[in-house]
Amino acid sequence: TVATQLTSTALLMAVKYPLVALVVLLLISPLCTLSASNQKISDRISSLLAAPQLSSRDLNPSPSSQSIWVYFSDKPSNVAPSPVHPRAVARRQKGTHDHQHDIPVSQSYIDDVLSLAKQQNSPSSPSPSPSSLVVTHKTSSKWLNAASFSVSYVGSELRSFVSTLASLPYVTKVDVVDSFIKNKDHPMDVGTQATTTPPHNNNNINNNAQQQHDDGDEEFFRSSRGTQSVNEDINYGSSRDQLLQINVIAAHRAGLNGTGVVIMVLDSGFYKDHEAFANMHIIAEWDFVDNDDQTQSDPFTLQPNEHGTGTLSDIGGFAPRNGGIVGSAFGASYLLGRTEDTMQEVIAEEDHFIAALEWGEGLGAEVVSASLGYSEWYKYPDMDGATAPISVASHLAVQKGMVVVVAAGNSGNAGISAPADADGVIAVAAVDGGGNKAGFSSVGPSSDGRVKPDVSAWGVNTWRATNAGPAIYRLGSGTSFACPLMGGVAAIILQAHPTWTPAMVREALIASASKTNSPDNLLGWGIPDTMKAVAYTPTLTPEGECAVESSPDGTDDFLCQNGGACCSGDCECPRTVYGPSCAYPRLPCGSVCTTKGFFCRTHQDGLSFRCSRTDGPDLTNATLCYTPEPTPATTAAAALALTSASSSSPLSSSSSSSSTASASFPATSTTSRPDTSTASSTSPPFISPDVDRKMVAVVVVCVVGGLATVGLIILVIARRGKAGVGKNDHSLGMGDGFLPLGMGPAPDEEEENDGDDGDDDKPYRKGNGGTTEVSENA
Repeated sequence: TVATQLTSTALLMAVKYPLVALVVLLLISPLCTLSASNQKISDRISSLLAAPQLSSRDLNPSPSSQSIWVYFSDKPSNVAPSPVHPRAVARRQKGTHDHQHDIPVSQSYIDDVLSLAKQQNSPSSPSPSPSSLVVTHKTSSKWLNAASFSVSYVGSELRSFVSTLASLPYVTKVDVVDSFIKNKDHPMDVGTQATTTPPHNNNNINNNAQQQHDDGDEEFFRSSRGTQSVNEDINYGSSRDQLLQINVIAAHRAGLNGTGVVIMVLDSGFYKDHEAFANMHIIAEWDFVDNDDQTQSDPFTLQPNEHGTGTLSDIGGFAPRNGGIVGSAFGASYLLGRTEDTMQEVIAEEDHFIAALEWGEGLGAEVVSASLGYSEWYKYPDMDGATAPISVASHLAVQKGMVVVVAAGNSGNAGISAPADADGVIAVAAVDGGGNKAGFSSVGPSSDGRVKPDVSAWGVNTWRATNAGPAIYRLGSGTSFACPLMGGVAAIILQAHPTWTPAMVREALIASASKTNSPDNLLGWGIPDTMKAVAYTPTLTPEGECAVESSPDGTDDFLCQNGGACCSGDCECPRTVYGPSCAYPRLPCGSVCTTKGFFCRTHQDGLSFRCSRTDGPDLTNATLCYTPEPTPATTAAAALALTSASSSSPLSSSSSSSSTASASFPATSTTSRPDTSTASSTSPPFISPDVDRKMVAVVVVCVVGGLATVGLIILVIARRGKAGVGKNDHSLGMGDGFLPLGMGPAPDEEEENDGDDGDDDKPYRKGNGGTTEVSENA
């Protein structure tokens, strides 16, 4: 506000008093710097710094700890890219990879951050009391060009340190590292007492269709990679039902079990001595909590790797016996990453997850199964896939060709957690044996109206291995155990179709699911059928580019659906739909948003798909590279959004109610429009449509002020060079005509000219308070 007032005042004064105006404009510079520094501090860390206990050491004398992200503006030009495995190079051909993502974060920037902490602790620091600040570098993200730091502080030390960081010219943002905190809003997955033989109920099965795929398609599978001989004699033990529900057993009998596919599992650690992992092919492992190459903790002591042992067994375990287990992709190869510590109050932090993603991507992982969720610092409006760093990183992993499968979360009506909100990521809900939603399973949609969760799998009383002993199993409930079952299905699809992109795998899962024509925010598109997904022919192509019209042979391209436009190889979609080919309907904003105390922003078209912290119109718009004519497809899409209402419906497995939004699957009709090289660009990825108008104002004011300052400096130099320096300078060293306020001749008094400057014949005119010489370049 002050900068705006000074700029307007200076511009008004510039004509009569340019020197004074120049001085005023120069005052704007530090204000712009201060405002820009404040804009680098995220809203989340600003709310943390506003806490009263951070204002004084007296209010909070005990040390506290907080992990923060520091984002940087550039990368070093003299550092070689990090090497990657040939598997990663081959997989990246399925997507788009920015080679800057292989260049490490600047070590000098990291060292500077650590040096700042030491300076704040130095005896010469202006702080009136000794500092307790301790800063430790945790991880670096090449993809985000950011580093995470653990900050131990007392009182206002964190506030001072963050402010100093934000003032650095190469720092673009300071943010909190999100975490998962035990017993706070997010119930952990639960397990029953350890046992070797659970009660078995064959009647409690949603039998999708196993038998019709037991034979046939032999020629098809002969050409796919790594298929094994048909084996109908596997004893699935107590895991049979959970695999039957998604029709995985039929895939196993057809020789599809994930062989040749590399899967990365991220969790709390793994008891590798369990019999279920005796034949598992483990390529590599890394503990991102303790920073070593061992992901197994001591068994029988506090069970720190209980959770990871269970999730790994559901996707890759193989102990074919009564009471044993068979995972959905037992033939795959595995990368194991420990990213959480269940013995701590703060179980996990997202920087470990992002570091693990980058590690696994470089080693060639094709599928990621992660039963983790983060929402300590993020609220529902932030679940737009563009706000949480972990969601941004997960989307980048998808762009690099990785199929990312995550748990939707166990927060019920509180909603999904990051990275389940990420675009392109497959978020998995939990159902029971009858296909009914589990009461704890988190509901969607994302805060920008995308269908979440995406699909569903068995997550109530799921059979899994435990670290209580090398042959001990137990029942467990949670989306954590539904996720690996679906991760294995993704690996099976890739085994059958090695060239398929993540979008094609996701499309096949959706098309094969039980609610493919009526997705909602409870189960997404429902429970997939593995064999139907394998046999599906996607509308998308491995090349990943759309076409304005079908090719003669009908291959190597796809058309944009539902009124979308093909612009430079990518489909631009109307607001009512989304996806690579504009095939998926957005769910309207409703009570899922408003019951949490937030606002549904309504667009000028009368539709609302966005949940926001503040009320007001939705200013986002679909940027199409043409002006669409009304078509049946666009009309149907608009009607779809208008008729999809939000309502509350009881859950069959929960006493609470959950707001349900649903929609009919869009028609698959296609439209094509002329491609154009002058298409307007779409919004940059990962930029939330809720634009920070304060930052826009700061930029406008500072740019105007800066341009005015430059213009005045040029004017001063030009006039000084033309008029010279003489008696008329009024002791300011400036040329004639620069008369600051109160320094001109007395009214009606003729200014003396002794002729020494050789300009005796120059014309004169009256000015305010006297006569001044007219400059030739005035």
